Amino acid sequence: MTSFTIGSAPTTRLEDRRDFDALLARVPVSDRAKSELTAMMESPERHYHGLNHLALLWRRHRLYAAAEGLDAPEVETLIACAIAYHDCVYERGRRDNEARSAEVWLEASLGAPLSPPDRLWIADTIRATADHLAYPDPAPDAPLRERARVWVLDLDLTPLGEIDADFDRNTELLRLEVPHLTEAQYDAGRLGFLRKFADAPRVYRTPTLTAKFEAQARANFARQLVAG
Repeated sequence: MTSFTIGSAPTTRLEDRRDFDALLARVPVSDRAKSELTAMMESPERHYHGLNHLALLWRRHRLYAAAEGLDAPEVETLIACAIAYHDCVYERGRRDNEARSAEVWLEASLGAPLSPPDRLWIADTIRATADHLAYPDPAPDAPLRERARVWVLDLDLTPLGEIDADFDRNTELLRLEVPHLTEAQYDAGRLGFLRKFADAPRVYRTPTLTAKFEAQARANFARQLVAG
Protein backbone atom coordinates (compact mmCIF):
# COMPACT_ATOMS: atom_id res chain seq x y z
CA MET A 1 0.00 0.00 0.00
CA THR A 2 1.31 3.44 -0.92
CA SER A 3 1.95 5.81 1.96
CA PHE A 4 0.96 9.46 1.62
CA THR A 5 0.58 12.66 3.53
CA ILE A 6 -2.28 15.10 3.05
CA GLY A 7 -1.09 17.87 0.74
CA SER A 8 1.89 16.01 -0.68
CA ALA A 9 2.42 13.47 -3.43
CA PRO A 10 2.54 9.80 -2.40
CA THR A 11 5.90 8.45 -1.34
CA THR A 12 7.57 6.47 -4.11
CA ARG A 13 8.49 3.05 -2.85
CA LEU A 14 11.67 1.37 -4.01
CA GLU A 15 9.57 -1.23 -5.82
CA ASP A 16 7.64 1.43 -7.71
CA ARG A 17 10.80 3.30 -8.68
CA ARG A 18 12.34 0.08 -9.94
CA ASP A 19 9.30 -0.83 -12.00
CA PHE A 20 8.90 2.69 -13.35
CA ASP A 21 12.53 2.64 -14.47
CA ALA A 22 11.95 -0.76 -16.07
CA LEU A 23 8.96 0.69 -17.91
CA LEU A 24 10.97 3.65 -19.19
CA ALA A 25 13.68 1.28 -20.38
CA ARG A 26 11.14 -0.16 -22.83
CA VAL A 27 10.08 3.26 -24.17
CA PRO A 28 12.32 4.22 -27.13
CA VAL A 29 12.40 7.99 -26.68
CA SER A 30 15.30 10.27 -25.86
CA ASP A 31 16.75 10.61 -22.38
CA ARG A 32 15.49 14.18 -22.35
CA ALA A 33 11.94 13.01 -23.11
CA LYS A 34 12.18 10.42 -20.34
CA SER A 35 13.37 13.06 -17.87
CA GLU A 36 10.49 15.34 -18.86
CA LEU A 37 7.98 12.52 -18.44
CA THR A 38 9.42 11.62 -15.03
CA ALA A 39 9.11 15.23 -13.90
CA MET A 40 5.47 15.29 -15.01
CA MET A 41 4.66 12.10 -13.13
CA GLU A 42 6.43 13.26 -9.95
CA SER A 43 4.49 16.51 -9.71
CA PRO A 44 3.34 17.08 -6.11
CA GLU A 45 -0.20 17.64 -7.41
CA ARG A 46 -0.39 14.00 -8.50
CA HIS A 47 -1.55 11.72 -5.74
CA TYR A 48 -3.08 8.88 -7.77
CA HIS A 49 -2.21 9.62 -11.41
CA GLY A 50 1.52 9.59 -10.87
CA LEU A 51 4.65 7.49 -11.07
CA ASN A 52 3.26 4.85 -8.71
CA HIS A 53 0.27 4.25 -10.98
CA LEU A 54 2.45 3.67 -14.03
CA ALA A 55 4.72 1.34 -12.08
CA LEU A 56 1.71 -0.68 -10.95
CA LEU A 57 0.35 -1.06 -14.48
CA TRP A 58 3.72 -2.16 -15.82
CA ARG A 59 4.15 -4.62 -12.97
CA ARG A 60 0.75 -6.13 -13.74
CA HIS A 61 1.49 -6.25 -17.45
CA ARG A 62 4.66 -8.20 -16.77
CA LEU A 63 2.80 -10.50 -14.40
CA TYR A 64 -0.18 -11.36 -16.60
CA ALA A 65 0.68 -10.58 -20.23
CA ALA A 66 2.03 -14.00 -21.14
CA ALA A 67 -1.34 -15.60 -20.42
CA GLU A 68 -2.85 -13.32 -23.08
CA GLY A 69 -0.02 -13.79 -25.56
CA LEU A 70 0.96 -10.13 -25.23
CA ASP A 71 4.54 -10.44 -24.02
CA ALA A 72 6.33 -10.53 -27.39
CA PRO A 73 8.95 -7.75 -27.54
CA GLU A 74 7.41 -5.93 -30.51
CA VAL A 75 3.97 -5.58 -28.92
CA GLU A 76 5.37 -5.06 -25.43
CA THR A 77 7.16 -1.93 -26.63
CA LEU A 78 3.88 -0.48 -27.86
CA ILE A 79 2.14 -1.34 -24.59
CA ALA A 80 4.98 0.21 -22.58
CA CYS A 81 4.74 3.47 -24.52
CA ALA A 82 0.97 3.66 -24.07
CA ILE A 83 1.22 3.00 -20.34
CA ALA A 84 4.05 5.51 -19.88
CA TYR A 85 2.30 8.41 -21.59
CA HIS A 86 -1.41 7.79 -21.04
CA ASP A 87 -1.62 10.11 -18.01
CA CYS A 88 1.28 12.44 -18.76
CA VAL A 89 -1.07 15.43 -18.95
CA TYR A 90 -3.37 15.57 -15.96
CA GLU A 91 -4.97 18.94 -15.31
CA ARG A 92 -7.91 18.97 -12.96
CA GLY A 93 -11.22 20.04 -14.39
CA ARG A 94 -10.27 19.45 -18.03
CA ARG A 95 -11.86 16.87 -20.29
CA ASP A 96 -9.10 16.73 -22.87
CA ASN A 97 -6.23 15.36 -20.79
CA GLU A 98 -6.04 12.15 -22.81
CA ALA A 99 -6.01 13.99 -26.12
CA ARG A 100 -3.30 16.29 -24.84
CA SER A 101 -1.32 13.33 -23.49
CA ALA A 102 -1.44 11.77 -26.95
CA GLU A 103 -0.04 14.97 -28.42
CA VAL A 104 2.79 14.99 -25.88
CA TRP A 105 3.56 11.41 -26.86
CA LEU A 106 3.64 12.25 -30.57
CA GLU A 107 6.03 15.12 -29.92
CA ALA A 108 8.24 13.12 -27.54
CA SER A 109 8.48 10.22 -30.01
CA LEU A 110 9.60 12.28 -32.99
CA GLY A 111 12.75 10.62 -34.26
CA ALA A 112 12.19 7.51 -32.16
CA PRO A 113 12.87 4.13 -33.81
CA LEU A 114 9.17 3.48 -34.31
CA SER A 115 7.17 3.42 -37.52
CA PRO A 116 4.50 6.09 -38.12
CA PRO A 117 1.75 3.46 -37.69
CA ASP A 118 3.27 2.42 -34.36
CA ARG A 119 3.37 6.00 -33.08
CA LEU A 120 -0.23 6.55 -34.16
CA TRP A 121 -1.36 3.27 -32.57
CA ILE A 122 0.10 4.42 -29.27
CA ALA A 123 -1.53 7.86 -29.59
CA ASP A 124 -4.91 6.30 -30.38
CA THR A 125 -4.57 3.94 -27.42
CA ILE A 126 -3.86 6.88 -25.12
CA ARG A 127 -6.94 8.69 -26.46
CA ALA A 128 -9.05 5.57 -25.85
CA THR A 129 -8.35 5.81 -22.10
CA ALA A 130 -10.69 8.82 -22.01
CA ASP A 131 -13.63 6.38 -21.86
CA HIS A 132 -12.65 2.77 -21.31
CA LEU A 133 -16.17 1.40 -21.58
CA ALA A 134 -16.89 3.19 -24.87
CA TYR A 135 -14.20 1.32 -26.73
CA PRO A 136 -15.75 -1.56 -28.70
CA ASP A 137 -15.18 -5.14 -27.67
CA PRO A 138 -12.60 -6.94 -29.77
CA ALA A 139 -13.75 -9.77 -32.01
CA PRO A 140 -12.71 -13.30 -30.99
CA ASP A 141 -10.24 -13.33 -33.88
CA ALA A 142 -9.13 -9.71 -33.42
CA PRO A 143 -5.59 -8.84 -34.55
CA LEU A 144 -2.87 -8.75 -31.93
CA ARG A 145 -2.75 -4.95 -31.82
CA GLU A 146 -6.47 -4.69 -31.21
CA ARG A 147 -6.18 -7.08 -28.29
CA ALA A 148 -3.18 -5.12 -27.04
CA ARG A 149 -5.19 -1.89 -26.97
CA VAL A 150 -7.98 -3.47 -24.93
CA TRP A 151 -5.29 -4.92 -22.67
CA VAL A 152 -3.95 -1.44 -21.92
CA LEU A 153 -7.47 -0.22 -21.16
CA ASP A 154 -8.04 -3.16 -18.83
CA LEU A 155 -4.72 -2.67 -17.06
CA ASP A 156 -5.65 0.94 -16.38
CA LEU A 157 -8.80 -0.27 -14.63
CA THR A 158 -7.17 -2.90 -12.44
CA PRO A 159 -7.05 -0.53 -9.43
CA LEU A 160 -10.84 -0.79 -9.37
CA GLY A 161 -10.35 -4.42 -8.39
CA GLU A 162 -8.05 -3.83 -5.43
CA ILE A 163 -8.81 -5.26 -2.01
CA ASP A 164 -11.04 -3.02 0.12
CA ALA A 165 -8.31 -1.13 1.96
CA ASP A 166 -6.32 -0.32 -1.18
CA PHE A 167 -9.44 0.68 -3.10
CA ASP A 168 -10.40 3.05 -0.30
CA ARG A 169 -6.88 4.49 -0.20
CA ASN A 170 -7.05 5.13 -3.95
CA THR A 171 -10.34 6.94 -3.40
CA GLU A 172 -8.60 9.18 -0.87
CA LEU A 173 -5.73 9.85 -3.26
CA LEU A 174 -8.14 10.77 -6.05
CA ARG A 175 -9.90 13.18 -3.69
CA LEU A 176 -6.60 14.93 -3.02
CA GLU A 177 -6.21 15.60 -6.75
CA VAL A 178 -9.41 17.67 -6.90
CA PRO A 179 -9.23 20.06 -3.94
CA HIS A 180 -11.25 22.62 -5.89
CA LEU A 181 -14.39 20.45 -5.59
CA THR A 182 -16.70 20.55 -2.61
CA GLU A 183 -17.43 17.27 -0.86
CA ALA A 184 -20.87 17.20 -2.46
CA GLN A 185 -19.41 17.78 -5.93
CA TYR A 186 -16.77 15.13 -5.44
CA ASP A 187 -19.22 12.56 -4.10
CA ALA A 188 -21.62 13.18 -6.98
CA GLY A 189 -18.85 12.59 -9.51
CA ARG A 190 -17.48 9.58 -7.64
CA LEU A 191 -20.87 7.89 -7.30
CA GLY A 192 -21.73 8.61 -10.93
CA PHE A 193 -18.48 6.98 -12.00
CA LEU A 194 -19.14 3.93 -9.82
CA ARG A 195 -22.70 3.54 -11.09
CA LYS A 196 -21.50 3.69 -14.68
CA PHE A 197 -19.14 0.78 -14.10
CA ALA A 198 -21.56 -1.12 -11.88
CA ASP A 199 -24.17 -0.95 -14.66
CA ALA A 200 -21.74 -2.11 -17.35
CA PRO A 201 -22.06 -5.76 -18.40
CA ARG A 202 -18.39 -6.22 -17.59
CA VAL A 203 -15.50 -4.09 -16.40
CA TYR A 204 -12.68 -6.07 -18.02
CA ARG A 205 -12.59 -7.66 -21.46
CA THR A 206 -9.46 -9.77 -21.29
CA PRO A 207 -9.94 -13.19 -19.69
CA THR A 208 -6.92 -13.04 -17.40
CA LEU A 209 -7.76 -9.67 -15.86
CA THR A 210 -11.45 -10.54 -15.68
CA ALA A 211 -10.63 -13.61 -13.62
CA LYS A 212 -8.29 -11.67 -11.36
CA PHE A 213 -10.14 -8.37 -10.80
CA GLU A 214 -13.81 -8.41 -11.93
CA ALA A 215 -15.42 -9.89 -8.81
CA GLN A 216 -13.51 -7.63 -6.42
CA ALA A 217 -14.22 -4.56 -8.55
CA ARG A 218 -17.94 -5.25 -8.43
CA ALA A 219 -17.77 -5.81 -4.69
CA ASN A 220 -16.05 -2.43 -4.34
CA PHE A 221 -18.72 -0.71 -6.43
CA ALA A 222 -21.53 -2.25 -4.40
CA ARG A 223 -19.92 -1.37 -1.08
CA GLN A 224 -19.25 2.23 -2.03
CA LEU A 225 -22.65 2.79 -3.60
CA VAL A 226 -24.42 1.49 -0.49
CA ALA A 227 -22.27 3.73 1.70
CA GLY A 228 -22.99 6.71 -0.55
